[in-house]
Amino acid sequence: MASRILKHVENTPHRLFARVIVNDEATPISYSALAASSAPYAAACRERGIGQGDRVIILFDHGPELLFAFFGAMFAGAVPTMMSPPSPRQEPGHFWDGQIQVIKRIDAKAIMTTDRLRAALESVLPHHGRQVITPSALPDTDLLPDLEFAGNDIAFLQHSSGTTGTKKGVMISHEALLHQIDSYAKALALTSDDRIVSWLPLYHDMGLIACCLLPVLKGVPVTLLSPFEWVIRPTSLFDYIEKTKATMTWQPNFGYQHIVNCAKPGDRWDLSSMRAFVNCSERCRPETINGFVSKFADMGVEASTVQTCYAMAETVFAATQSDIGSAPRVETLDAAALVDEGIARPSLATHGSTVQVQSCGRQIDGLTVLTMDEDGNRLPDRRIGEICISGPSLARGYDRQPDKTDAVFREGWYHSGDLGYMANGELFVTGRKDDLLILNGRNHYAHDLEFALRDVPGIIPGRLMAMSEYRSDIGSDALIILAETRETSSAALKQIKKSIRDTIVDETGLVPNEVHLLEPMWLLKSTSGKISRSATRHKFKESQEFIA
Repeated sequence: MASRILKHVENTPHRLFARVIVNDEATPISYSALAASSAPYAAACRERGIGQGDRVIILFDHGPELLFAFFGAMFAGAVPTMMSPPSPRQEPGHFWDGQIQVIKRIDAKAIMTTDRLRAALESVLPHHGRQVITPSALPDTDLLPDLEFAGNDIAFLQHSSGTTGTKKGVMISHEALLHQIDSYAKALALTSDDRIVSWLPLYHDMGLIACCLLPVLKGVPVTLLSPFEWVIRPTSLFDYIEKTKATMTWQPNFGYQHIVNCAKPGDRWDLSSMRAFVNCSERCRPETINGFVSKFADMGVEASTVQTCYAMAETVFAATQSDIGSAPRVETLDAAALVDEGIARPSLATHGSTVQVQSCGRQIDGLTVLTMDEDGNRLPDRRIGEICISGPSLARGYDRQPDKTDAVFREGWYHSGDLGYMANGELFVTGRKDDLLILNGRNHYAHDLEFALRDVPGIIPGRLMAMSEYRSDIGSDALIILAETRETSSAALKQIKKSIRDTIVDETGLVPNEVHLLEPMWLLKSTSGKISRSATRHKFKESQEFIA
């Protein structure tokens, strides 16, 4: 990876790599500036005896120094891993508990961070025993060390978001990264004329790979917005698409819904330069995509502009991608056959229970994507099974976690834990194995129940969770809905509960056994913004302090 970046430095030193936006102020970074500003971090590593294969934690707020530290550690031969900074949207105790677990497990030689974040870390972990490198203590140099890397060397660790347990450090080799970048760029028909805009955090694989490493290795300029600022004003993405005449961006499904909800009547942007809004990272929803296209159709967004992708850190990033220039296919399925028989049976019914499932496209070059049953047998088209991937983009496993590695990396296949089916070479994702609730003898996906409640008045958007728990008094699992609200009056709380129950009954026929309303920030989220199911479930069992 380093040699490719250095070729850009040599051949196109003044070409823009990234434009970093902080408080609406832009800092442009050329390839020569990237090399020169990364060199002090690389030199600091060498001065401290940090070199080939040593782990280095990168802990910065959004800004240019985050990039310089990451690439500087990499140029020194170290193995950088980005960690998220504290967020006002996360409960501090839960946040630091997760970070401390990672810091202790990976046994990093050093932490690159700011003086402010160093103080915050040392207030909760005073004797962490790692060398600390801050911008204020860097050597004065712009010369990079001369190093060679083997393809099988670990380039960096990508930590999972921790939605279903402790974060795992995915080991990405140089050769796996380069294969992914080349194959995915081909699937995107990417050229040097493309321009990317992103608000995604770089500690998440979608942000780091699609919106940082793909651009830097392919010579595609990228504009990087602050994720915290985007959450407050999501239409800022459109501002910079219009300013830079961007052609591509990536977002999880909730990002598209957030923009739709926050765009004001009369707001206008020219979005006609865009050839791909890629929906990725969580299950792609046809309803969300249709709403997004409809809302911004007169500003240049077409059905063929919104694309889909299936990706994860364990395959570096993309495993599948929809065909650029064509609208991803949507299938309407018999809901009962899907959840009870495990068959994706197309339905033409105009009545009864149906569900729409969005295609995530076809496998990218070099990867094989298929579904398997519980015994590891390949399933035919339209049979629901676990999505498994094989190929040269596979990670080396989880850093210092051999048991967890062996559990999912088996015989050359990564077993994703996601459920879905194949049809005519396309992948359709239906849910996760650990997202499956068995209620009244039938299967239900927790994510589907949560999505059904998205428009219930009074619930904070994105702040709810469906779970089940065995109850001896009914001899079965009980359906429990946890939802945050800012309402406080007893009448409003009573109405929200009624709306939740009525909506679940109307959509699924289920009657929730319990509905609990919670104060804002009660539910625990991962660093990627998803509900942390395991941590929230544990908190629920330990606490019964609810608003209503």
